[in-house]
Amino acid sequence: MKVVDNLKGIESYFLLVSGNGTFPERVLFKSLCRKFDGEDKTVFYIDHPIKKQTGLNALNAIPLYSKKYQISSIIFIVDGEHIKENAAMEIKKQLESKGIGINEILPLQGAFLIKCKSGPYDILLFCIILGPEVFIEEEVARLIELKLGVKIDISRKGEPTGRKAIKSQIRQILRKKGIDIEELVMNTGKSKLEKAFPNICAVLKKIEGNT
Repeated sequence: MKVVDNLKGIESYFLLVSGNGTFPERVLFKSLCRKFDGEDKTVFYIDHPIKKQTGLNALNAIPLYSKKYQISSIIFIVDGEHIKENAAMEIKKQLESKGIGINEILPLQGAFLIKCKSGPYDILLFCIILGPEVFIEEEVARLIELKLGVKIDISRKGEPTGRKAIKSQIRQILRKKGIDIEELVMNTGKSKLEKAFPNICAVLKKIEGNT
């Protein structure tokens, strides 16, 4: 499975929509995709979204994407800090506000698959909530503890400067170990990756199994 930012020579793909602005977790997501089988499975990430919106507002562009790309499979990825209480219900409400009809919501660990319809287009919308409480760095910290045996203090994750502090710890540890996040993921077995990134891996496993 691979992530690309252009569709040259590619006919079938999953469209990736990020609610996190510039998609800071792109390198990590690319590395995780490589750990899953399916050479014919491609994830297309748009460098310049049609609508530059963050959080659940990034879903507002789905009717435009489905029409522009005539795409039927979309992956939506967003930090947990954008969710108030119930991710599935909040995303459902956001989609319905844009005229998207919901047919079914299926749980995938802490992620979920929404079968919906935008105009004439049937869409499979895979939703990944990162953190899952606040942001992706929580999961990176879990991976570092599982693989490297080093515990990162994430107690400040809810504070305004918490993310910056956790990122700093992660960079220091990886620098000390002489590896980057891509190498760390590639050198880690699937079982540990599924413990560290349960929501991402649940969606990738589902995609991997869909032939």
